[in-house]
Amino acid sequence: MNFHSLYHLIAQRIANPKIQKSVGLGFSVLVSRMAVISVAITIVVILLSFAVLLGFKNAIKSKIFSFTGHIRIVKTSNNQSLEEPAVPIQTDIYRQRKKIPFIEHLQVYAQKPGVIKVKENVQGVVLKGVGEDYWKDDFVENLQEGRWLNFKKDTESKETLISRTIAQKLNLKLGDSLIVIFVQEPPRFRKLAVVGIYETGIGIFDEKFLITDLKTIQKVNNWGDSLVSGYEIFLKNFDKLIENSRQLENLLPYDLSQQPVTAKYFDTFEWLELLDNNVVIILIIILAVTAFNIISVLLIMMMERTNMIGILKALGAENRQIERIFLLHAWHIIARGFLWGNLLAYFLYLLEYHGKFIPLDTQNYLVSYVPVEWNWFVWFLANIGTFLLISLVMWLPIRFVVRIPPIKAIRFV
Repeated sequence: MNFHSLYHLIAQRIANPKIQKSVGLGFSVLVSRMAVISVAITIVVILLSFAVLLGFKNAIKSKIFSFTGHIRIVKTSNNQSLEEPAVPIQTDIYRQRKKIPFIEHLQVYAQKPGVIKVKENVQGVVLKGVGEDYWKDDFVENLQEGRWLNFKKDTESKETLISRTIAQKLNLKLGDSLIVIFVQEPPRFRKLAVVGIYETGIGIFDEKFLITDLKTIQKVNNWGDSLVSGYEIFLKNFDKLIENSRQLENLLPYDLSQQPVTAKYFDTFEWLELLDNNVVIILIIILAVTAFNIISVLLIMMMERTNMIGILKALGAENRQIERIFLLHAWHIIARGFLWGNLLAYFLYLLEYHGKFIPLDTQNYLVSYVPVEWNWFVWFLANIGTFLLISLVMWLPIRFVVRIPPIKAIRFV
């Protein structure tokens, strides 16, 4: 039997609960199991923290993107009002949109401020007109009641989607009609039917915006069908937003300008970035507790086996050889903790992902349940990083104990 096999044999025997109990080391069995549980809990907390963080950030971003896209292109102007100057649909950027490699989708929109009148109640709003090219998948997830708009080929549909906030303020429900008054010269109005009620939880949208047919805004503004307020662009890779934004700027004529969504809603994205710091603090605390537990477990196990260490040294074993035995034993504990931790974390992720069992207050958290997202690359890095840290931590007490002189180790009681 070679030395490598001998290390494994000894490590396996001291890890065997039956052998430990037979030689009066039952306390080590309990301590080892507590270490496995500690490592498993650490893995569960770390993986679920990342899953919730990614899920929450992407859920909020998805709500924002459903209203603005990743980048907006509008007419260059000093106008700060909610009513934007007209842009021709058939510009070079629109015609070449499919040839620009980083653009996933481009859609047109038009928006105009107005006032809703329902009986004696009035409410200032912004109507956003969209067409059949509108990428509605993300927005439809916000629909609480009703359906999406039905577009007509030659005329406006006279339908609208309103937020739950506005519906509650004006006591509106599905099927009701409302009158939107546009303050201009001469004043104009439109009677629209409520076909859907949405809720994003984001006040800047829920308190202001109604979604309606693009043709409605075009006719109110006498634009015909060739003018819009601007374009909304979705990128193939949002992580390259700044880089693609600069590339797009070089492609635009002087009378058009672009604005990334992170600049338009700077405060919201800064707040999302701050969430990373909270997760880092939680992970540091969890890892610190786990490191303390691992060191305690190893010290207890090695103190109980100090006589064995002395005998091995007396038989000619070197420090590094004894270190290897206890490292193998510690890795056996860690491996079990990682296995159970990963299985439990993935099970809990699937449970929440499909069941959405944990509710949240939409007004405070912007979502009605805890969103989760599993990223295999993050999973790999979290496991590797935690394993390396725990391995480093457990090596320190082993290095300390194995340096006890053989005579003192054999006499240790």
